Amino acid sequence: MSYQDFTQEVQNMGEKLVLKLQNLPQADPVEITAFTLILVFIAMVLVMATLACSVCCCSCDKHRTVKVQPKAQV
Repeated sequence: MSYQDFTQEVQNMGEKLVLKLQNLPQADPVEITAFTLILVFIAMVLVMATLACSVCCCSCDKHRTVKVQPKAQV
């Protein structure tokens, strides 16, 4: 897939999304509910990915190491 095909596909998806958002006030309740659930799912995935990255990459405990000592002989 070339860059031009990719940009055209992204533009088509954006136009479909804008059309869907414009027609949402006249949609039936099932379609509104389904669209809302999809948006909530996408938002939750983004929030969880952000939290995972912030805990993993930005943790202040990165430099803290635990020294392992050999077990004392009894």
